[in-house]
Amino acid sequence: MKSGIKLLPLCFVMAASFSSLSLAHEHGHKGMDNSHRSEANQQRDEFRQPYRTLEFFGVKPEHKVVEIMPGGGWYTEVLAPMLHDKGQLVAAHYPKDDASDYRKRSRANFDKKMADNSPVYGNVVVADFDPNGAVDEATKDADVVLTFRGLHGLQNGGDLAAAFNQFNHMLKKGGSLGVVQHQAPEGYDPAQTARKGYLPKSYVIAVAKAAGFDLVAEAYFHNNPNDTIIRDNVDGGVWNLPPGLRTDDKEKYSKIGESNRMTLLFQKR
Repeated sequence: MKSGIKLLPLCFVMAASFSSLSLAHEHGHKGMDNSHRSEANQQRDEFRQPYRTLEFFGVKPEHKVVEIMPGGGWYTEVLAPMLHDKGQLVAAHYPKDDASDYRKRSRANFDKKMADNSPVYGNVVVADFDPNGAVDEATKDADVVLTFRGLHGLQNGGDLAAAFNQFNHMLKKGGSLGVVQHQAPEGYDPAQTARKGYLPKSYVIAVAKAAGFDLVAEAYFHNNPNDTIIRDNVDGGVWNLPPGLRTDDKEKYSKIGESNRMTLLFQKR
């Protein structure tokens, strides 16, 4: 299903290639204390490459960072120790009074996780993120805003443009927005691909541009050409792939690996 949206041409996009880096880059962080992270979560490092990703996004220990919709806290586990001493991590999660039982439960579980390990998470500020509400004061004046694999959900709810506007208001002038998102092939309707967990890159860039961002760099180390979920119109979408593997043919989808993802760095104008 082709998209009828006409996108403006992109200007001054610096494509950042990290071909000289390898998975050894992640292994260089093995000296860090990961005792607070489950073995299953640590195993995802090979595919998600969190330290390499955060380095690409320019995250520094002294920064104020807002993590959008952290879910169960996979990236929070990495960010919290990094920012603990000199910086600030704000987890912009679902509001406690959200109408969705799933979202309430997700927020409650996250709050419990933060409270249960104060040596690691004691400095994390948990704020509300409602794309159609007021920007939470705790999220303002940030150096970096990060969103990982969650834009399709905002698109499905009709909230993507509003969310990007909020990201802009959270950031200092010249601040950075880092995006990792399951990437659909170009030419597909984002309203349709979002239901399967994916968005076309040009669509994400256009929404960001309209909200006051410029794309300044792109990395490719999350690309996976073996992911053909959208082209093959697979009913289960991205959730057929690891780590979810919500499919009867786990062997087939395990071989494909995790999703093809865009990794985009924007700057607030």
